[in-house]
Amino acid sequence: MTKRALLLISDTGGGHRSAANAIAAALEEIRSPYTFEHRIEDVAAHCAFPLTQLGLGYSMALRYAPPVYGALYYATNGRRRYRALVRFCEPLYRERLRDLFIGYQPDVIVSVHPLLNHAALRARDDAHMQHVPVVTVITDLGKVHESWLVADADAVVVPAREVYQRALSRGVPPARLRLLGHPIHPSFDDVTGTKADLRAELGLPAEGMVVMLMAGGEGGGKLLSTTLALARARLPIELVVVCGRNEPLAQKLTELSTTLPTPMHVLGFTHRIPEYFRAVDLLVTKAGPGTLAEANAAQLPVVVYDYVPGQERGNVDFVRHNGLGVIALHGAAEVVSAVRTLIRTPERLATIRNNQEMVAPRRSSRRIAALIAQIAETGSIPAQDELPAAPLVTAAAV
Repeated sequence: MTKRALLLISDTGGGHRSAANAIAAALEEIRSPYTFEHRIEDVAAHCAFPLTQLGLGYSMALRYAPPVYGALYYATNGRRRYRALVRFCEPLYRERLRDLFIGYQPDVIVSVHPLLNHAALRARDDAHMQHVPVVTVITDLGKVHESWLVADADAVVVPAREVYQRALSRGVPPARLRLLGHPIHPSFDDVTGTKADLRAELGLPAEGMVVMLMAGGEGGGKLLSTTLALARARLPIELVVVCGRNEPLAQKLTELSTTLPTPMHVLGFTHRIPEYFRAVDLLVTKAGPGTLAEANAAQLPVVVYDYVPGQERGNVDFVRHNGLGVIALHGAAEVVSAVRTLIRTPERLATIRNNQEMVAPRRSSRRIAALIAQIAETGSIPAQDELPAAPLVTAAAV
């Protein structure tokens, strides 16, 4: 027998789709008593203008006016203000989202985007499908936006203790909350081989410090300036730079690499991040929640050099408060200083790795998928003591 899971996203950045893909991959592994068919829907495609341009507007705002985006984030981050935004947007999506639900007939609806939680509940009512559970999977860390915290969802999955406490303070019933971690791809749990084996496989040096740089799937922002600063600092390191889908940046860095004193490996978009995270020693990155969660799972210390205003500020605080790395937001020189300090203090790197082990629940996507499967089968969230023992022990350790 087959059950259907409908995962709702909006392509505002790549993190929401990545989280949905991770959950979908874990659902595909479930075989008994049901198999799972899944569908990932970018809800903007089912909205009226201007919500159809949500992804483009997000990208343009971050590229050309990050402070304006941050101001909008904070302006809507309150109960009354967010309700006003919902009332404004409802006519743009309710009928089309209702038709999507009726056409697909899901057994469970999973929201993996903050703007879709209220939308999913209203469209479900419009479709007269109140029997279909709605699950929210929160993918931000720290003090998350008000839009994530919907007490009426049948289940709310949170990635960290800070988010758990904030959800409680906003009226989400404890019985509906599950601390299961950020949904990272199951492949991060399946990496095998020693660090030496992985380095040999990836063409990295057997000895010495290897530092990786990333800026999300689009490879933009301050990645170029940060990379060049580290490459010119003459530190005893090799660099791995992941440019994602930014092909012009990858080409430019490849051309420059032969003129720089630090050895550099330039990558485009790659599916081998799980192996690289186990093979390198330090990650220099912006504060994307998915990347930080993946680094924690791999016990890879981080230097955070940038963040999306408003949206990712909580992720910066999450790293700082839990001792998961170094925050260096004031330019490339500060990043170089942070990397230099960590190279010279291996005991600090060891402390960071220990902290990461404490805050990173293992098998997060598989545990989220197991919860979704149970909800789809029974139509309600199971009691805490009905979940497998191992995930409960891991979550409690956080």
